[in-house]
Amino acid sequence: MKLYLIRHAEALELGERGITNDEERPLSEKGETQAEAMAHAFREQGIVLDKLLTSPLLRALQTAEILLRVWDRPELTLDICDALMPSGKLRKLSKSLTKLEGKKIGVVGHMPQLGEFAAWLLGNKKAQIDLAKAGVLCITCDDAPCKGLGALQWLVTPAWY
Repeated sequence: MKLYLIRHAEALELGERGITNDEERPLSEKGETQAEAMAHAFREQGIVLDKLLTSPLLRALQTAEILLRVWDRPELTLDICDALMPSGKLRKLSKSLTKLEGKKIGVVGHMPQLGEFAAWLLGNKKAQIDLAKAGVLCITCDDAPCKGLGALQWLVTPAWY
C-alpha cells in the first residue's frame, strides 16, 4: 500500500471573518491556490489515487474537494474518516486504512497527527516529522499500514509545486 499523507492547505485563523470554532475554519485564498497547485503536481507526476480519505474538519474537507475537482475522476470518491480528526487515534486510523480496497490511498488531515502517524508507521514515535500546510508525505507499506512497517519514499512542501 502506498499512502499519501496530505496536510490541509492554509486556512483562516480563528477570529477571522467571525469564525470562533476551529472545526469551521475554511481555506484562505492562498490555501485554495495551494490545494490546486498540489492537485496539478500530483497529475503531472502521474500519481493516481484509488481512494481519498479526509478529516471532517472544513479546511481538510475543502482541500480534498479541490483535489477531486482538479483531478476530475468521477470514479474517485471522497470518504470522511473521523479517525483523521486531530484527536483521532493512530491505531484506529490504521484499521480504517486496512479495510480499504486499493493500493494508493490519499489521506487529508492535520498536524501534529499526520506527523505522528508517519513516525508510527516508520517505527519511531519520537521522530519529529513536520509537514507544511499543503505538504505531502509518501510512505509505502508492504501490506497493511502498521507500526514500524512503513518506508518513507518522499516528502514535499508547497514550494515544490
